[in-house]
Amino acid sequence: MVQIHKARKSAGNGAERVSGYCQGMKWAGMLFSSVVLGAVLMIFVYALPTEPMRRNVARSSGIFDYERIFPELVNSYAYTRLDNFTDSLMLGAAIYKGNEPLLERAMQNYHIDSQDLPPDLAMTNYANEVEQYDYYKVSYGRYWHGYLVPLKVLLLFFDYGDIRILNFFFQSYLLYYVIKMLFQKKQGKYIRAYLISIFVLNPLTTALSIQFSTVYYIILLSCACLLRMYKEGEAESKKINDLFFLTGIATSYFDFLTYPLAGAGILLVLYLNLYGGLITGKQYKSCIGKIILWCMGYGGMWSGKWLIGTLLTKTDFFRYVLEQGKIRTSVDGYTRLETLFKNLQVFFRWPFLLVCLMLFFYYIRKLQGEKQQMIFRKKRNWKDLWKRNRTRIFLYAIISLLPAVWMCVMANHSWVHYWFTYREFSISAFALFSLAAYMEKGTK
Repeated sequence: MVQIHKARKSAGNGAERVSGYCQGMKWAGMLFSSVVLGAVLMIFVYALPTEPMRRNVARSSGIFDYERIFPELVNSYAYTRLDNFTDSLMLGAAIYKGNEPLLERAMQNYHIDSQDLPPDLAMTNYANEVEQYDYYKVSYGRYWHGYLVPLKVLLLFFDYGDIRILNFFFQSYLLYYVIKMLFQKKQGKYIRAYLISIFVLNPLTTALSIQFSTVYYIILLSCACLLRMYKEGEAESKKINDLFFLTGIATSYFDFLTYPLAGAGILLVLYLNLYGGLITGKQYKSCIGKIILWCMGYGGMWSGKWLIGTLLTKTDFFRYVLEQGKIRTSVDGYTRLETLFKNLQVFFRWPFLLVCLMLFFYYIRKLQGEKQQMIFRKKRNWKDLWKRNRTRIFLYAIISLLPAVWMCVMANHSWVHYWFTYREFSISAFALFSLAAYMEKGTK
């Protein structure tokens, strides 16, 4: 009997190893296919005529002349600041028309700059074919610039203002769809937490800045996909692992290094909300596995650009990336803790503090309702509640700390660009308010 048991255990371990190997090969194939597809799409959009794009960008010059580089919708509120600086680089890359070979332009992602003008005016003057300034090309090849795939196509027909309005329509509908799906999947208790995380992202600025919209689209679409996969009472499937992996790939491809971790963190909290009760005893392993898969997709896809760019252009992308990586993870005249505090300071204004106080007293009142008070008088119930849910509580708490880890690692980037990297705290908001919603349910 002992030998039979050992044989069965050995066979089971062997089957798991084979299954794991097959799954690994599947993800490697997905990554390879994504790198090839990403390169093909970039080559395709760079082959499109730039003249209609240039005309539409020229029509948008008035927006940049009026708003300039970093306009704030509400003066002195970094929370409402737009990034016309980066949007001008993105539009400049979209309309760039050089004499370089197609493959080089698709991999190097040149945009025009000028020593005589700030980036936004250099772009608009180039679009309007003003020849009195000296222009020079700048390479930004370390990113995929996948946003150029939809942006170049849209610029064939629409100007920058049109794209802003279209962004608002599409993003609003996707948010409505996710909320609707939360209702349909009987997850209404987490809607408040989800909306708070969206308010941290500030959907108004994500619509008006192309720079901020890429990760927001990925968040909404990945959440919608996860909700469509969810079936009440069923454990997770391999498709969810694929979703996290592909979300990492998509973030690496489309994002211009804004607040990428939010694409993983918000999806992870939603996963925990949906499946936390079905993976009891394996919650740590499952959540860690999901975030590792996202990182593998994100890092693998980004490395794919450096590799394919090096092969196609004979340029050492890796050396340049390593140099930039050292800068973005460094500190100079400030500490990593100060970087974290600087990002938090975006919310140190009276409206945010008042809203936080209102939410705090709301949850205190909910937890101290008459029925809850009858339960909480018994010390044993608190212990039972903690014992049954401590793993879930720890996971929400750990996930809420992910933005702090990211900002401490990417210290230079988070210090310089604090006014949009603060959006990583949308993960913390979703995690902590999901915990509050879960505990509210657990005390009844």
